[in-house]
Amino acid sequence: MFHLIFEQIDKHSYRDPAAFIKDGVIYLFFTLVENAENGQYFYIAESTSTDFIHWSEPVILTEKDKSKNYSSPGNVVEYNGHYYLCLQTYSRPNGETYGNDTSRIYTMKSRDLIHWDEPEIIMVKGDIPVDDMGRMIDPYILEDNGIFRCFFKQNGVSLSTSTDLKKWAFQGSTDCGENVCVLKQNSEYLIFHSPENGIGLLKTRDFNHFENCGITTLNQSEWFWAKDRVTAGFVLELPEDYKYRYALFFHGDNEEKQLFGASLAVTLFNSLNELLF
Repeated sequence: MFHLIFEQIDKHSYRDPAAFIKDGVIYLFFTLVENAENGQYFYIAESTSTDFIHWSEPVILTEKDKSKNYSSPGNVVEYNGHYYLCLQTYSRPNGETYGNDTSRIYTMKSRDLIHWDEPEIIMVKGDIPVDDMGRMIDPYILEDNGIFRCFFKQNGVSLSTSTDLKKWAFQGSTDCGENVCVLKQNSEYLIFHSPENGIGLLKTRDFNHFENCGITTLNQSEWFWAKDRVTAGFVLELPEDYKYRYALFFHGDNEEKQLFGASLAVTLFNSLNELLF
């Protein structure tokens, strides 16, 4: 099943989906791009659904500030009675084309997936000054047997680990696209990522050796709203009582009218092999 969730309009674009499912409700987080007279503003926004087809009107969760431009939610993890959503800043205060060198990654905390605290920076490089951390965007946090792994875009994809979401140890980097999403299946990790166009897949057992499993562009040739790029794939594993096993959220770029023009979509399937990797 395929469904276009939010289609790009003149005022708004919709990018970088991240989803979480709880008690039959799908919580969708994404970048909402506002095209204003004095430039673009990025926000974290949220919408909910119970059927992947009908979605609530987006609610903006973060402030209006070009020097921050909170955006690109990675995923939600549960820890100590809270939900943590990871995200980035994409600083463009002076009209930069892309986020500048002050872009960093953060988490927001919630008890109910609706009301969220102010973002807090993730010190993924350990105890060093924030100014020395370097440009980093597109976080994703994987919880695995009491270890949190934070993936982020810097020198390909970089990886840090933590046991409490506070103290982090940097582990290194490998070649990879952006907007990673990581699933664990048995003893293998599946890293979905975004190359120049399409959704790619890497497999690894130890985060030192990686197998490149190819790229899919889905049905891009049929989608005018995604004619420039299919990207930012997020794979959500669904509960066993659902008709489908996985939901793939992604955005399609069409920058004919505006920079960062994009629409959000989802496709449901029963096997990762259906993605044509």
